[in-house]
Amino acid sequence: MSILQQHPSFSFHIESGEPQGNVVPASVLVQILQNAQHAFELIGVQVEGRSINQRARVPAATSQRFQLICQLPETGCYALPVTVGSSTELFESEQAEKALQIFRDVMARVSSRNTRGLADALPDERIRRRVLEAVKGMAPRADAKWTLKLHDSANTEFAYFDVQTIPFVQDTLVPAAQREASRVVTGELKNIDFIERKITIIYPPTSKELDCLYDEALEDLLYERRRELIQVTGRVLLDDQGSPKKIIDVTDIRDVDLSPLDVSTVRHGAIHLRVTPALLLAPTLDDSKQLLCVENQELHITVFAPTREALLAELHEHLAMLWQEYAQASDDDLDTIALQLKQTLLARMTEGTHAA
Repeated sequence: MSILQQHPSFSFHIESGEPQGNVVPASVLVQILQNAQHAFELIGVQVEGRSINQRARVPAATSQRFQLICQLPETGCYALPVTVGSSTELFESEQAEKALQIFRDVMARVSSRNTRGLADALPDERIRRRVLEAVKGMAPRADAKWTLKLHDSANTEFAYFDVQTIPFVQDTLVPAAQREASRVVTGELKNIDFIERKITIIYPPTSKELDCLYDEALEDLLYERRRELIQVTGRVLLDDQGSPKKIIDVTDIRDVDLSPLDVSTVRHGAIHLRVTPALLLAPTLDDSKQLLCVENQELHITVFAPTREALLAELHEHLAMLWQEYAQASDDDLDTIALQLKQTLLARMTEGTHAA
């Protein structure tokens, strides 16, 4: 038996949502593995009996000791087995087993939407918050087609991540009162100050600089290469003219994602529609660069929202409204333009069984 076979193991099972079944975009695989690796490194810090200091990176020895080693993919859905721990002298079986058990406990609680026990599994709040940020990175965003399952070495599923995972984790990280007081501001990244935990952006409508003070749990996001245009979520302080002058209590920092929305299903309330062929909509930014927009003349779509997630929700609501008001209406109640829209909707959409 090889050294790697003696290491604790688990596997990622990715349902791609693609007709081919077992293909996964490289970007999705990299996203999952990078964030899972980071979660293990943070958990490893706790297993070693240490805490993570403010602004401190995970030590290189810890990263190597709790390194995830990928095995050959399995057939079926995209299944990727991994083992915990490198094959160097740094490896300690007991620590690897303990880290995997903590990882499993945390992932299972997130999967079941149950925060009870998270503090028991990860008592250090700094580590816990950073691990949960890594979980967000492992999960699919609102418009993603893929889902992720985690299986143990006996091939028993212990966690499932879908498009509802990120909102749950964000709600766990940010108190309701703070979420209600927050808004999203889009700007051009100018500077990052790790010492003061501050980023500076240029606010396009006024061309003025905005200082944004972020929580240390978001520090890891800033080590990644950031694009020029980013979205910052936090409590916005206004100047005398009502324009943003500073953002405090920042809870999220992300790149602006203008990749096309691929809409093959519509879910809103009790309405569940299938769209054939899928509706491909490329978001753009409005003149202020504060709103994402999608348009489609054929289906009379014009939708705006500050974030990609909100844009998708608005789009689903709008398409559901069109279905109810036009596709379900009597021909006698519609004028020529409305009747043409009804025919287009009926040609592109069919009702399906709503999945809870």
